[in-house]
Amino acid sequence: MVYDFNRLSPDRRKPQGARIMKHVFRFEWLHTKNSGRFWVTALMLPALIGFSLYLGSERVEQQHHTIQELRTAEASFYEGKKLELQAIERGEAEADVWWQNPANPLALGQFRGSGKHVFLEPRPLAALAAGQLDIRPYYGRVTMMDVQPLRDNALENPFIQAVGVFDFAFVLVWLVPLFVIVFGYNMLSSERELGTWALLKSQPVSIHKILVYKLIFRFLQILLIVFLSLILWAIFLGINLFHTDSFLLLGAITLYILFWFALCALFNMLATSSAVNAVSLAGIWVLFLLLIPSVISMLASAIHPVPSRALWITEQRAIQQAVEAEGDALYDLWQAEHPEEFVEGETPSFYQTWMQLFVTNSETTRRERVAALYFSEPAESQAALVSSLRPLSPPMWLQSWLERKAGTDAGRLKALDAELADFQEEGNDFFLPRFQRLEFLSSEEYELIPSP
Repeated sequence: MVYDFNRLSPDRRKPQGARIMKHVFRFEWLHTKNSGRFWVTALMLPALIGFSLYLGSERVEQQHHTIQELRTAEASFYEGKKLELQAIERGEAEADVWWQNPANPLALGQFRGSGKHVFLEPRPLAALAAGQLDIRPYYGRVTMMDVQPLRDNALENPFIQAVGVFDFAFVLVWLVPLFVIVFGYNMLSSERELGTWALLKSQPVSIHKILVYKLIFRFLQILLIVFLSLILWAIFLGINLFHTDSFLLLGAITLYILFWFALCALFNMLATSSAVNAVSLAGIWVLFLLLIPSVISMLASAIHPVPSRALWITEQRAIQQAVEAEGDALYDLWQAEHPEEFVEGETPSFYQTWMQLFVTNSETTRRERVAALYFSEPAESQAALVSSLRPLSPPMWLQSWLERKAGTDAGRLKALDAELADFQEEGNDFFLPRFQRLEFLSSEEYELIPSP
């Protein structure tokens, strides 16, 4: 394409920057609107973004539905038990069996629908990145003896879990660079191949300035397509983008697209052919999105090897078998060390059985936590090393940043385990002393039952 800057008026000899930019933009628009790549991008990219956001909004809606459903069932259970106990206190009813007695701490903390749920609520940008949600739970159920992380997609196709889900983060990190490369690989090389290079050099404007203006125009085209698609689809699907994190997101998108256009400009300045530019940029794409992450992963695994999951399962079974074998001795030792927490004399038939279960369960949990350090510490070291090396690959860093803003990163989801354990300890501080002293609850004490 030839840019005849001598036709600019009124200052033909010394055209000003704004006039030059307008001239280049006009010629670039005439060129790109007649090219197939512009219209393919203008149609495909919004469609991909829209589809990814639709899947993300459906995923978040499912999470909200699951959380609301469980909270409703949980509230209904405890309200029903409270009404039963109030009827018993008024003498209008009586409990048939001990495990159905609404005053029994076991009935409220361990049996038949009891227990409370801990949730990781979806954040405003959760629809943009699925992160680790396909393999890690976002809620769990806590009873006096059990902590159960739960997933509503536990039966999901393992192939999908292996390759990940289609989301906006995938479109932005993996696909948008390919559209940028298609737009930017031949910004100057095409001038050489079309024979217009000499004419460009004869213009009263430097080649570098023309390259910068072409880069700005094509950068704004891609950026406008991405921004408009994201904002319009978000409004249509009810995704809230009017908060601080959304402005940070738009800034991150801008810098990421600019990074890839800068690479395109660099290769155009090397005076290579369009074919060489395209192949080189595709190689850079493979390097940043495939090779560097793979090397980092292998390096982290080699430096901080994590024992196999099969070994951990074997260790858990060994701990459970050892505790079962030592059950009576552990119970006798606990009685000797905690005489004030045990009711002697005539007690209900269930009392000693469940006291022994609590003691052995507590010991099993303690030993498993100690053994878990052997497995968790290398995994944490791996994660720390990967995090420190992530800036070597801008796409890798952006993916991690998007997951953190969406609240679907491994760190936040892994923290659910600690929240479940902490809440179980809080609940047992309420229920266990009452059960150990055989103190049944009154209906007024229902208000004191801990909630997450």
